[in-house]
Amino acid sequence: MKGIIILGFEENSEPRIDTQFPSNICEFLGITPESLKSLADRHMDKKMEPNYVRLTLEAEVNVASFYTGFSFRHYVGNPNFAVTTFLSQDDTVSSEFEGMMRRIAHELLPKREALNFDDILGQYFDMLKNRELLPYWEEIIEGETSVITTPVKEEKKEELEKVEEGAETLEEKKSEEIEPEPSKEDLDSKEKTLELQELVEEKKSKIRELTRKFTELTSENTKLSEENEAQKEEISEQYIKLESWSQQMADLNQNSAKLMDDIKALNEKIKEKDDLLIEKEKEIENMAKKMTGVNEVENEAEKILQEKEDLKNVNLNLNSELEKLEKDNFDLVSEIKKLKDQISVHLDSITNLKLDVKNAKASVSDKEQEMVHINDKIFDLKKEIKVLRRERDHYRKIVKERNLLE
Repeated sequence: MKGIIILGFEENSEPRIDTQFPSNICEFLGITPESLKSLADRHMDKKMEPNYVRLTLEAEVNVASFYTGFSFRHYVGNPNFAVTTFLSQDDTVSSEFEGMMRRIAHELLPKREALNFDDILGQYFDMLKNRELLPYWEEIIEGETSVITTPVKEEKKEELEKVEEGAETLEEKKSEEIEPEPSKEDLDSKEKTLELQELVEEKKSKIRELTRKFTELTSENTKLSEENEAQKEEISEQYIKLESWSQQMADLNQNSAKLMDDIKALNEKIKEKDDLLIEKEKEIENMAKKMTGVNEVENEAEKILQEKEDLKNVNLNLNSELEKLEKDNFDLVSEIKKLKDQISVHLDSITNLKLDVKNAKASVSDKEQEMVHINDKIFDLKKEIKVLRRERDHYRKIVKERNLLE
């Protein structure tokens, strides 16, 4: 983990960086209130209730953020704040991470006015980094309060315990001396009050459990969305590879056609040289037949021998050139064979890529169906929470109207 910040929000929902640890983490990562606008929008899109999101900012920085809630009747720790953690590439975020973020909001935000708040924030960040925080899933709803305990010195703690014990003893004696025998109506009223209180507590517990499940499903939905995006990126990369290999195959086919044309031209040139050699030999024979005198024959013979020698040299040169051309031809044939083998390998790779793309598309389709199922489940949980809240309000109204708590 790279750092942690506390975000506040203006009246127009614009984010502001309230506190950060380390003190220069936003400057180091290039984070500004403008770059956090997308995070604020994600939080505000969820009806301004306490919610948890993970996303990547424009500066390619991964964040995990918990929003405490906007309403003063439903919040965690302190309304209209967000606890945001900057994650590293190798950080693994478990399902308990949101509960740890909630605990930071619950215990830390009420202490914002403390002079050593920055130091306390650093201590909580170290505990979060080392996974030493216990998850916290409760929420303050409709004016309910939670007590944040602070360490007390041992001497004062013992004195307080003694005072409390003495007070309890006095209360018990007074109640034994003064307390009249309760009437049947009082007993029935207390019994009903206890039943209603137990029912309210049961509904509260169920609401907290459903809230926790809703948060887990939301986190799972976010994870599935990220996996879906990763699958789509992988498919795009496979398509790019397929296009690159197709271009390479086209280039190889073009080179093979050019080599075949060169071989054809060389064969025609060899044939022309062979025809010329045959023609010269025929001329020599004709000239030998036409010789009449010794001197003429000798001169002609000498001339013919010289021409024959020249033709032999030409023939040797042609044979040397022919051998060279045959060697080039053999190299070209070997290269063509190698190119054909490469084309075959690329064709197999393209077939495998097409299968991978098909499987990836099927996987994306399954993930999308699973996301639809999770969204339906989240919707059902929201409805159930709404019904339970109505029942709880109804029972509270009964208790308040009948003064059952007095």
